Amino acid sequence: MGEGYAAAGMVELRHLRYFIAVAEELNFTRAAQRMHMAQPPLSAAIRQLERDLGVDLFVRTTREVKLTDAGRAFLQGARRTLADAERAAEDAKRAAAGELGRLRIAYSWSTRFETLPALGRAFRASHPGVELLAQEMWNARMPPAFGSGSIDIALSLCPEVAAELEVAPIRKERLVALLPEAHRLAGEEAIRLSALADEEFVLFPREIAPRLHDAFVAIYRRAGFEPRVRNESFHTGWDLGVLAEIPAVAMAPQTVAGGVPDGIVAVALSEPTDSLETCLVWRGDDSSPAVAAFVAVGRSAFGSMPARHRGQKASGPAAPSGDPTLTGSV
Repeated sequence: MGEGYAAAGMVELRHLRYFIAVAEELNFTRAAQRMHMAQPPLSAAIRQLERDLGVDLFVRTTREVKLTDAGRAFLQGARRTLADAERAAEDAKRAAAGELGRLRIAYSWSTRFETLPALGRAFRASHPGVELLAQEMWNARMPPAFGSGSIDIALSLCPEVAAELEVAPIRKERLVALLPEAHRLAGEEAIRLSALADEEFVLFPREIAPRLHDAFVAIYRRAGFEPRVRNESFHTGWDLGVLAEIPAVAMAPQTVAGGVPDGIVAVALSEPTDSLETCLVWRGDDSSPAVAAFVAVGRSAFGSMPARHRGQKASGPAAPSGDPTLTGSV
């Protein structure tokens, strides 16, 4: 088995093409013309192929050329092999162009309402061959996930930063107040955040998204008050459908307004006029064409924004003058 098996495994694709041409034409002269070559090299290549395989593929007479039983069996496999090789070459080119592959996407809670679906539809329309696998993830878990290789790209509101990560802002969002339907200001078109200074707020534990948490606190302070935060999680209350039962108010990006649970009303904030950035995040040393393509689609889907270099922070609300603990980037 050894020599015959080894030789068969070394058949060249060009020899398969020569063989298929002769098998289909059943004439060496016409096959050579089809392959744009002289007949003697073609005949020599077929004889070499037969020696490599250890079988006769053709019966040759002065009047005709016929396939042997071995030749007919080999023709089917040769066609499959060439088709597979051509498909593999095409897949490689598509993968190199970011048109094929798989992307594992982590996303912040707020992006699931509008930003993630819009970006997913835009990318699917232009790159249908790339499989998208999305999972919701707290901002603080994203840098370790990049480090372990479990995600390829992240969509994050006010993301955590690290020296090895690239950050590209793709949209800015104003904020809304989330109020119980029975709240005295629930019927207003817009309110000042300072009008809620005496209320209790629901937020989220700082450790799950430190920079986003600090951004929210900075906005409250810009409105002139220190928020009284209840010991309950905003996201848990939302997801469990019990947010309306908590006697408190909250603040969120405006895109969540289209998905508020029963009993909750989203009211625009007239002051302060801060906005937060949603960004794409990926490893700076990731040369994946699919990642580059996703970033390009993200940048174009919501209009162009300035590029940001590796490790640079996404902007948050500006600090009140004289407060040394806050900067223009939080």
